[in-house]
Amino acid sequence: MFALTINNELQLKLLLEKDAEVFFNSIQKNRAYLENYMPRISENQSISDTKIVINIFMNQLIQNNGFRVGIYYNDQFAGIIGLKYIDWINKKTEIMYWIDKDYTGKGIATNCVKKLIDISFGYYNLNKIILVTADSNIASQKVAKKCGFKIEGTLREDELLNTGFVNTLQFSILKTDIKQKSL
Repeated sequence: MFALTINNELQLKLLLEKDAEVFFNSIQKNRAYLENYMPRISENQSISDTKIVINIFMNQLIQNNGFRVGIYYNDQFAGIIGLKYIDWINKKTEIMYWIDKDYTGKGIATNCVKKLIDISFGYYNLNKIILVTADSNIASQKVAKKCGFKIEGTLREDELLNTGFVNTLQFSILKTDIKQKSL
Protein backbone atom coordinates (compact mmCIF):
# COMPACT_ATOMS: atom_id res chain seq x y z
CA MET A 1 0.00 0.00 0.00
CA PHE A 2 1.16 3.52 -0.82
CA ALA A 3 2.19 5.38 2.33
CA LEU A 4 4.37 8.42 2.72
CA THR A 5 5.71 9.42 6.12
CA ILE A 6 5.92 13.16 6.73
CA ASN A 7 7.05 12.98 10.37
CA ASN A 8 6.63 10.70 13.42
CA GLU A 9 2.96 11.63 13.74
CA LEU A 10 1.89 12.22 10.17
CA GLN A 11 1.43 9.94 7.15
CA LEU A 12 -0.27 10.12 3.78
CA LYS A 13 -1.88 6.86 2.70
CA LEU A 14 -3.62 5.75 -0.44
CA LEU A 15 -7.31 5.26 0.30
CA LEU A 16 -8.77 1.86 -0.51
CA GLU A 17 -12.39 0.68 -0.48
CA LYS A 18 -11.79 -0.81 2.97
CA ASP A 19 -11.22 2.78 4.21
CA ALA A 20 -14.66 3.96 3.03
CA GLU A 21 -16.35 3.68 6.43
CA VAL A 22 -13.77 5.73 8.34
CA PHE A 23 -13.64 8.27 5.49
CA PHE A 24 -17.44 8.56 5.37
CA ASN A 25 -17.73 8.81 9.16
CA SER A 26 -15.28 11.71 9.11
CA ILE A 27 -17.32 13.43 6.40
CA GLN A 28 -20.47 12.94 8.48
CA LYS A 29 -18.83 14.31 11.61
CA ASN A 30 -17.48 17.34 9.71
CA ARG A 31 -20.32 17.81 7.21
CA ALA A 32 -21.63 21.15 8.55
CA TYR A 33 -18.10 22.57 8.59
CA LEU A 34 -17.06 21.12 5.21
CA GLU A 35 -20.17 22.30 3.39
CA ASN A 36 -19.06 25.88 4.12
CA TYR A 37 -16.04 25.39 1.87
CA MET A 38 -16.51 22.36 -0.39
CA PRO A 39 -19.19 22.48 -3.08
CA ARG A 40 -19.32 18.73 -3.75
CA ILE A 41 -19.28 17.34 -0.21
CA SER A 42 -23.09 17.17 -0.15
CA GLU A 43 -23.00 14.54 -2.94
CA ASN A 44 -21.36 12.03 -0.58
CA GLN A 45 -24.30 10.68 1.43
CA SER A 46 -23.38 7.04 2.11
CA ILE A 47 -20.54 4.56 2.46
CA SER A 48 -21.50 3.42 -1.04
CA ASP A 49 -20.96 6.97 -2.35
CA THR A 50 -17.65 7.10 -0.51
CA LYS A 51 -16.49 3.89 -2.22
CA ILE A 52 -17.28 5.50 -5.57
CA VAL A 53 -15.24 8.56 -4.56
CA ILE A 54 -12.31 6.35 -3.52
CA ASN A 55 -12.46 4.58 -6.90
CA ILE A 56 -12.45 7.97 -8.65
CA PHE A 57 -9.34 8.88 -6.63
CA MET A 58 -7.70 5.58 -7.62
CA ASN A 59 -8.51 6.07 -11.31
CA GLN A 60 -7.12 9.57 -11.17
CA LEU A 61 -3.82 8.16 -9.88
CA ILE A 62 -3.80 5.38 -12.51
CA GLN A 63 -4.42 7.93 -15.27
CA ASN A 64 -1.52 10.05 -13.99
CA ASN A 65 -3.86 12.99 -13.50
CA GLY A 66 -3.29 13.78 -9.84
CA PHE A 67 -4.25 11.87 -6.71
CA ARG A 68 -6.03 12.13 -3.36
CA VAL A 69 -4.80 10.41 -0.23
CA GLY A 70 -5.86 10.11 3.37
CA ILE A 71 -4.07 12.10 6.03
CA TYR A 72 -3.33 10.02 9.12
CA TYR A 73 -2.26 11.66 12.37
CA ASN A 74 -1.01 9.16 14.97
CA ASP A 75 -2.61 6.43 12.83
CA GLN A 76 -6.03 8.13 12.97
CA PHE A 77 -7.79 9.39 9.83
CA ALA A 78 -7.51 13.20 9.92
CA GLY A 79 -8.50 14.35 6.43
CA ILE A 80 -7.78 14.29 2.72
CA ILE A 81 -5.17 15.96 0.56
CA GLY A 82 -4.24 15.69 -3.07
CA LEU A 83 -3.65 17.13 -6.47
CA LYS A 84 -7.03 17.83 -8.10
CA TYR A 85 -5.57 17.38 -11.58
CA ILE A 86 -2.30 17.70 -13.44
CA ASP A 87 -2.22 20.00 -16.45
CA TRP A 88 0.76 18.40 -18.21
CA ILE A 89 0.79 20.92 -21.07
CA ASN A 90 1.11 23.91 -18.77
CA LYS A 91 2.98 21.99 -16.04
CA LYS A 92 0.64 23.00 -13.22
CA THR A 93 -1.69 21.50 -10.64
CA GLU A 94 -4.05 22.49 -7.86
CA ILE A 95 -3.79 21.27 -4.28
CA MET A 96 -6.95 20.46 -2.35
CA TYR A 97 -7.33 19.32 1.23
CA TRP A 98 -9.59 19.22 4.22
CA ILE A 99 -8.78 18.47 7.82
CA ASP A 100 -11.11 16.91 10.39
CA LYS A 101 -12.08 19.66 12.85
CA ASP A 102 -10.63 17.61 15.74
CA TYR A 103 -7.18 17.85 14.14
CA THR A 104 -7.02 21.53 13.23
CA GLY A 105 -4.38 23.77 14.76
CA LYS A 106 -1.69 21.07 14.83
CA GLY A 107 0.18 22.10 11.66
CA ILE A 108 -1.15 19.08 9.78
CA ALA A 109 -2.38 20.98 6.71
CA THR A 110 0.81 23.04 6.51
CA ASN A 111 3.07 19.97 6.71
CA CYS A 112 0.99 18.04 4.18
CA VAL A 113 0.84 20.95 1.71
CA LYS A 114 4.63 21.34 1.97
CA LYS A 115 5.02 17.63 1.13
CA LEU A 116 2.76 18.02 -1.91
CA ILE A 117 4.82 21.02 -3.02
CA ASP A 118 7.93 18.80 -2.88
CA ILE A 119 6.17 16.05 -4.85
CA SER A 120 4.75 18.46 -7.44
CA PHE A 121 8.05 20.20 -8.16
CA GLY A 122 10.37 17.27 -7.50
CA TYR A 123 8.67 14.10 -8.68
CA TYR A 124 6.25 15.56 -11.26
CA ASN A 125 8.57 18.41 -12.34
CA LEU A 126 5.68 20.88 -12.52
CA ASN A 127 6.14 24.64 -12.67
CA LYS A 128 3.11 26.00 -10.80
CA ILE A 129 0.82 24.92 -7.98
CA ILE A 130 -2.50 26.61 -7.31
CA LEU A 131 -4.40 26.63 -4.03
CA VAL A 132 -7.95 28.04 -4.08
CA THR A 133 -9.86 28.81 -0.90
CA ALA A 134 -13.11 30.53 0.00
CA ASP A 135 -12.44 34.13 0.94
CA SER A 136 -13.94 33.37 4.36
CA ASN A 137 -11.57 30.43 5.02
CA ILE A 138 -8.91 32.25 7.04
CA ALA A 139 -7.24 29.00 8.19
CA SER A 140 -6.54 27.88 4.61
CA GLN A 141 -5.28 31.34 3.70
CA LYS A 142 -2.79 31.08 6.58
CA VAL A 143 -1.67 27.63 5.36
CA ALA A 144 -1.11 29.00 1.86
CA LYS A 145 1.00 31.89 3.16
CA LYS A 146 3.02 29.66 5.54
CA CYS A 147 3.84 27.40 2.61
CA GLY A 148 5.08 30.28 0.43
CA PHE A 149 2.07 30.73 -1.85
CA LYS A 150 1.37 34.22 -3.15
CA ILE A 151 -2.12 35.56 -3.73
CA GLU A 152 -3.03 35.97 -7.38
CA GLY A 153 -6.48 37.42 -6.90
CA THR A 154 -10.12 37.07 -6.03
CA LEU A 155 -12.42 34.98 -8.20
CA ARG A 156 -15.87 36.51 -7.78
CA GLU A 157 -18.80 34.18 -7.07
CA ASP A 158 -16.56 31.29 -8.04
CA GLU A 159 -18.13 28.40 -6.12
CA LEU A 160 -21.72 27.51 -5.41
CA LEU A 161 -22.17 26.30 -1.85
CA ASN A 162 -25.34 25.61 0.14
CA THR A 163 -25.34 29.26 1.19
CA GLY A 164 -25.04 30.57 -2.38
CA PHE A 165 -22.14 31.73 -4.50
CA VAL A 166 -18.93 32.61 -2.67
CA ASN A 167 -15.81 34.42 -3.73
CA THR A 168 -12.58 32.46 -3.70
CA LEU A 169 -8.97 33.54 -3.39
CA GLN A 170 -6.47 31.98 -5.74
CA PHE A 171 -2.93 31.50 -4.46
CA SER A 172 0.01 30.07 -6.36
CA ILE A 173 3.60 29.06 -5.89
CA LEU A 174 6.13 28.62 -8.68
CA LYS A 175 9.08 26.27 -8.88
CA THR A 176 11.34 29.32 -9.05
CA ASP A 177 9.86 30.62 -5.77
CA ILE A 178 11.23 27.52 -4.05
CA LYS A 179 14.63 27.80 -5.73
CA GLN A 180 14.89 31.49 -4.75
CA LYS A 181 13.96 30.66 -1.15
CA SER A 182 16.73 28.06 -0.89
CA LEU A 183 19.49 30.41 -2.14
